[in-house]
Amino acid sequence: MDQSSKKRTAPRVTRSPGPSRSGRSLPDEVSRRIVNDFITSEKLSAGDLLPSEGQLCELYRVSRSTVRSAIKSLYEFGLISVRNGVGAIVLPRAHEIPHGLDRLASIDTFATETGHRAGTADLSWNEVPADAELSKKLRIPVGDPVLVVSRLKLVDDEPAAWVIDYLPSHLVDTSDVKRRFKGSVLDVLLDDENLLVDYADSEVRPHICDEPLAKTLQRPIGTAVLYLDTTVFNVRGEPVIWGRIWLDPSHFRFALRRRRFS
Repeated sequence: MDQSSKKRTAPRVTRSPGPSRSGRSLPDEVSRRIVNDFITSEKLSAGDLLPSEGQLCELYRVSRSTVRSAIKSLYEFGLISVRNGVGAIVLPRAHEIPHGLDRLASIDTFATETGHRAGTADLSWNEVPADAELSKKLRIPVGDPVLVVSRLKLVDDEPAAWVIDYLPSHLVDTSDVKRRFKGSVLDVLLDDENLLVDYADSEVRPHICDEPLAKTLQRPIGTAVLYLDTTVFNVRGEPVIWGRIWLDPSHFRFALRRRRFS
């Protein structure tokens, strides 16, 4: 079969239940489903066509406008090319994960949306009393209990980031966070309608690997990684997570839109 014939053949699809609305907009949920069902699963290869809009509407039980919004997101993330009269064509996956700093989303979400597999290793749960630094970051009294969640994030089975999250125990149900955790603390809290997570203040700066971090991320000692210091707030302005993240720059590309202000 030649390449042009291959591009015009979409896979047979089977109708599935409609997507959940918890924590995500419907188009975001549909785009995530498309990535999982057809791209990261490798059901489709680079150059293959996605199912048609009509097929996707039937598969996910959503409107055509929802499917079009989902397809637009996949296009903007560089996962597909859209050609009039042809359809949406799967593109080769980039090694790096683009991360929009103006969007509150987890590493897992960005990885999945860009066609990569996200995983977790070396997961640790601890509760510690707040010291002076945690007291300042989380705006709680010294000595208050803090849930500490540390883990290694994997992208396509390779070490990509070391993450430590600190959560004030008085704001979150720690047992519920553990039960619902699937790799991202942020995703758990974003799905909690009672917490009303709203925004984050973040700073990115270079960090030189010492021996423990170099061993964790499998990088040479003394090389630079990206350090992300981020505090997530609810609508009342209360800190719900202080996150410390060390990122292997070979796996992440940060981008933001700079606007003109008169």
